[in-house]
Amino acid sequence: MTGNRAAFAAAMLWCFGLRAAEDEQVRWVKLDEARARSAATGKPVLVICMTDLVSEGPGTKGIDRSFTTDMVRPFKDEFHFVKCTDMATVRAVKFTSKCEFITFDPEGEELHRCVTKSTADIVAAMKKTLDCYCRRPISWSADPPPPALRSPDGKKLTLVLFRDESDDVAALIASLEDRAVAKLHCRCTFVALPYRKDSPDVAAWKVNGAPTLFLLDAEKEFGPKAVLERIGEKKTPREARALLRRGLLAQDKAHR
Repeated sequence: MTGNRAAFAAAMLWCFGLRAAEDEQVRWVKLDEARARSAATGKPVLVICMTDLVSEGPGTKGIDRSFTTDMVRPFKDEFHFVKCTDMATVRAVKFTSKCEFITFDPEGEELHRCVTKSTADIVAAMKKTLDCYCRRPISWSADPPPPALRSPDGKKLTLVLFRDESDDVAALIASLEDRAVAKLHCRCTFVALPYRKDSPDVAAWKVNGAPTLFLLDAEKEFGPKAVLERIGEKKTPREARALLRRGLLAQDKAHR
């Protein structure tokens, strides 16, 4: 009986050790699954070409082992990893070389592309992706944008936030500054107004509390008549991204 217990304990330790080792490794998934997970989590998709179906480029054997190294391990939770070994994925991401490294944001837009020949190349490419795909603070103005920024050649959308010091306001701002939303900042102008019950602005915009966020047609005169959409609650980054996309789409449709 004692021997059986010892064998069982040894087997359990081996299983736990195996599971711990697996947890430290990069987890590979199919492209469609990676894209779905990226849309849900905001993490970028990393795809690397590991097939001889592409004739150009360096050998893949050493690069494959790179993803088990201590240099790569710190990044295992930063991406959704896809190992391309089939022609469907080659065509989907338009690979032109073996060992080609491509990263995409949650909307499928390419962030970075290069050919990697070593573990150091992979680490450098991951760092470059994370450097460009990162949270960005918003520069809020207290004043309406000037007419030049409301023209078709300038900013496309104006956001007006009635704010106070509440946690809900902070949460909404954090979502708007999230890395999955930040790429849309260049198409927006941000205006922040204090929420005070006795404020003329609060009365003019018919605001009942903070946060209240308005999306305005930036090509119309700044004011309540330019409102495309309003929300009065905090949003997740995914919801904030969808909100800005809707506003930009409505802006574009209104001025075609």
